[in-house]
Amino acid sequence: MFLGGVDSTLFNSIAYDLPVLTDSWRLWFIDGYTIALASCVVLGSRLGARMGPGVTLSIGLLVFAIASAGPALLDSPAAWTATRFVQGFGYALIVSSVASVIGGLPNTAERTLGYTLWITTYSVGAGVGPLLGRVLVDIDAHALLFWSPAAVALVCCALATLKLRDMHLGQAASAKIDVASSALAFVGFGLFVAGLQSHGAALGRVLATTLGCVVLAAFCMRQLRSRDPLIDVRMLPFSRLGACSLALVVGSACYTGSVFLFSTTADSILSVLPVSVLALWVSLGSYAFHKVQSRFSPVHVLQVSLVTCAVGLVVAAFVGLWPASFLIGLGVGVSMASGDAYLLGSLPPRDVARAAALQETSLAVGAALGVAGFGGVFAATGSVTGTAVLTAGLVGVVVWALRYHRGVLTA
Repeated sequence: MFLGGVDSTLFNSIAYDLPVLTDSWRLWFIDGYTIALASCVVLGSRLGARMGPGVTLSIGLLVFAIASAGPALLDSPAAWTATRFVQGFGYALIVSSVASVIGGLPNTAERTLGYTLWITTYSVGAGVGPLLGRVLVDIDAHALLFWSPAAVALVCCALATLKLRDMHLGQAASAKIDVASSALAFVGFGLFVAGLQSHGAALGRVLATTLGCVVLAAFCMRQLRSRDPLIDVRMLPFSRLGACSLALVVGSACYTGSVFLFSTTADSILSVLPVSVLALWVSLGSYAFHKVQSRFSPVHVLQVSLVTCAVGLVVAAFVGLWPASFLIGLGVGVSMASGDAYLLGSLPPRDVARAAALQETSLAVGAALGVAGFGGVFAATGSVTGTAVLTAGLVGVVVWALRYHRGVLTA
């Protein structure tokens, strides 16, 4: 998970320093990874149920390693982007395997420790990513951006093969693999994100977004008719879990979008340091949620956390990145922690596995939309200040919409 955290921010923060990437290829290079993750994380859990988490983790790490090294051997933006899609699929296998191992622990204290280690190691990795990227770019060691994570993934693959290959959790998770639904999710979400990108004619982008919505609608209809859906969209009425999912999407988007946006003007380790520290403040936000959840209603917690994100974006535009990184990180941490807790805690135990699939997908969707949305607006305006203010306004619209939630949420 530390490796995944590093990769989640490494290329967000140095995309404008990679000479092979031009125009919207920068956004596609970053978003290809998260599009594949969002579309395949549930498919990965099905593969894990069929093959076992140890085997799935080893395969995921091997795919991640090979795809990570790909750009070091290739020299075209299209080839680089293709490797990121493959790498995202490998990481989907990793995430689903780790989640199933932690969820299969018999003791509540062990599961709590497992999730804490997950969040902590991922956040630390996300904080290291911008610093590592800036150091390697400054010393002109671009190849190490790709060979280093590949080497670490191969070592982890060997350890997983030795230690976990015989692990069988005996969980009741479905092993049915719905290839058609997975393809619809991948194509629909990919087209939808393509419409947000800055490259190409405006009409083409509108058509891509429209077609993406049509394909995603077909995916939802297929899930409604399925007895064993990949993602149970019946859970998504706004009064039930839609508000939690929306908070997860927006919180994740604010995080990845902010890392990308504030790194566009960074040209040294000192200037990228606030972006790196942002990931550590996210961990603080997760801790803060557990201190405030008993004092405020769930909807108020979701609203205040997103308002904090919006204020942080405005502060970044007119004050500075150091106070902004604290506010954005705190808001993102609380919104993501509360979204997770309310989404998983508001359902009976028999539905938790389906809610967990919805949770992971929401976070991955937000990660892709954040880069595409922030990046698209920045490409159109050419201004970090304008982009931050506009996206803060969009977050404010979501905060206003949350006031209409009338369901009962519990952590």
